[in-house]
Amino acid sequence: MKKTFIKIILIFCSSSISLAANTLTIWTSSENVKDSITTMANAFEKDYKAKVEINVLNKDLTSQFKTAALTGKGPDIFAWAHDVIGELASSGLIEPITLPKKLQKELLPVAVSAFTYQGKVYGYPYDLEAVALIYNKSFIKTPPSTMKELITIAQKFNDPTKKTYGFLYDVGNFFFSFPLLSAGGGYIYKDNNGKLDVNDVGLANAGAISGGNFIQSLIEKNIMPSSTDYSISMEKMKEGLLAMTINGPWAIKDLKKSNIDYGISTIPTLNGSRPKPFVGTHGFIIRRSSQNKKLAKEFIENYLVSKEGILSLYEADPRGPSRKDVLEILSKKDNDLKEFMNSAKDGIPMPNVPEMSIVWNTMGNALKLMISGQLKAKEALAQAKKQILSSLKSKNK
Repeated sequence: MKKTFIKIILIFCSSSISLAANTLTIWTSSENVKDSITTMANAFEKDYKAKVEINVLNKDLTSQFKTAALTGKGPDIFAWAHDVIGELASSGLIEPITLPKKLQKELLPVAVSAFTYQGKVYGYPYDLEAVALIYNKSFIKTPPSTMKELITIAQKFNDPTKKTYGFLYDVGNFFFSFPLLSAGGGYIYKDNNGKLDVNDVGLANAGAISGGNFIQSLIEKNIMPSSTDYSISMEKMKEGLLAMTINGPWAIKDLKKSNIDYGISTIPTLNGSRPKPFVGTHGFIIRRSSQNKKLAKEFIENYLVSKEGILSLYEADPRGPSRKDVLEILSKKDNDLKEFMNSAKDGIPMPNVPEMSIVWNTMGNALKLMISGQLKAKEALAQAKKQILSSLKSKNK
C-alpha cells in the first residue's frame, strides 16, 4: 500500500510513536467499513508493530461514545457521521486536527466543511453522499429538468387502475424535502463564512415558503397521497410501478436486485432555482482523551484516507469518495456515482451544530401539518421557526 520511501519513514518513526500504547481501538457501525479497515490495519500493524482493534456497535453509537469519552474511555478513533461534530466538540470530547496541506488539496471542500465546527476541523472525511432524482427508464428515457416538467410527467403516469405513480418520495421527512425548501433560498441556520448563526433561522423566508407551497401542491393536485413515506415510495420503485422518486445511493442495491432499469439525475429546478440537498459524510474522528492521538493520526492520514484507503472503503461500501483523485478514477466507470456526486455538488453539508437536534422534530411536524392540509405552508413554516427560536432561547437560559 505504501511507497518505499514512505515505508522507510514509517518504520523509522514507528517505535517512538507506538510507545504510548500498542493498540488502537476503532468504533464503527458498519461491518463493511470494518472489513475495509481490517485490510489496511494489517499493513499498519506490520509497519508500526502495533495492534488495531475494530468494534462494530449498532445501537446509539453517539450516546455510547459520549458516555465512554466523558470518563476518559472509548475508542481512539470514532468512524461516524459528521453531524455529531458540533455536539461532541462543544463537549470537549474530540480532537481538533490540522489537515496536512497535501491531504487538504485532495479532499473535496464540501466534505472538509462538513467536519468543520467553529472554524476548526474535527475529522477526516472518507465518504460523501446526497439524494438525487431516480427515475425508471421503462416510464421515461430523459429525466425532467424542471419541476414543472416533472409534474406533467407525474400526471401522465398516475393511474389508479394500473396502480402506477409518476412521482413519490418520503414527503413528510425533512431530510428528503429540504432540497425543495432550499431551492429558492431557504436555509436552516445562516452560514457566515463557515460559522452557523443559530439565531438566524431561514426556514420561513420567501424561498422556503415557495418550496413549501410546492410540496403542499403535490398533495393538493393529487400527484401523491399524503400518506406517502419512504417504504411506500421505495416499494413502488422496486415493483416497477413508479416513474420517479428522490432517494440516495443506499437505494441502488435494492433497485438492482429488483432488475429496475433506472437512471439518476440532479433534482429538477424549482422556479428556475437549483434545489440544494443535504450533503452527508462519514469520517474518522479522534477522541480527545486518547493516549494514542499521534498513532491514530498516522493510521488515518497515511492509510485510511490515502488514495488506496478511500478506494478500499468505496469497494466495501460504495458511497461517494471524499478524495478528488479517487472520484476522478471511479466516475469514469461508475455513472451512478457520477450523477449522485453531481447532486452533492449543488448541496450543503447537513448542519453539525448541537442546535440541529431541535430542527428535525419541529420541521417534521411542520411538514405533517402542511401535507395533511391543516395549515398552509406559510403558516406551518412560520410556526416552526418560532418554535425553533423559542427552544433555543429556553435552552440558553
